[in-house]
Amino acid sequence: MFNRDIALRRLERFLFRYSESPNAAAETIAQIVGVFIGVKPAMEGDFSAAYSDAKILWRFTKILDELKLCVIFESSQSSTGGKSFFVARSHKKAAELQAAFRELWCKGPSAEIHTRIGTLLGYPDSAVQYFIRAHTENGISDNHMERGARNRFYAHSAAHEDEEFAAYEEPIYRQLSKHCPKTTRILRSNTEKRWLN
Repeated sequence: MFNRDIALRRLERFLFRYSESPNAAAETIAQIVGVFIGVKPAMEGDFSAAYSDAKILWRFTKILDELKLCVIFESSQSSTGGKSFFVARSHKKAAELQAAFRELWCKGPSAEIHTRIGTLLGYPDSAVQYFIRAHTENGISDNHMERGARNRFYAHSAAHEDEEFAAYEEPIYRQLSKHCPKTTRILRSNTEKRWLN
């Protein structure tokens, strides 16, 4: 019988053991939890070269199977020499995100690719459109760096920051608070980033 608490704790223990740093593990866990609860259709992450051997990747796959999540590992190495991976509730959705990232890596950024990736990552449309404008138009000066410093996962738009945070980050943090105590401690300890009120 599936036990959410046990399954998420197993994921947490595994990633804290096989990640480059506690912060990297905590952020990866948060994004996987986002997929697990349906806030994110998919997510992209990396294993370092030190933790990219077949046995470790197989164990990661088995933990995700227990959570009813699919993972695809990128066949080429990441820029750090490790393995990129894509997690979703279905193999099809993970493959869509992999294809979008491959297009980004091969062709470079474009509004169309950023829109596809942002949508697959579950970012609110207002944030996706803001990100595209911020990276294609010179002269956007609405303190987006300041918002980026206080929000953890993506560039919140100036006009919709609070709604975007409530729709995307708060549900993830609530699940982490219930089921992933070490992840919660690490993410909350960074007082420069927003957390639940």
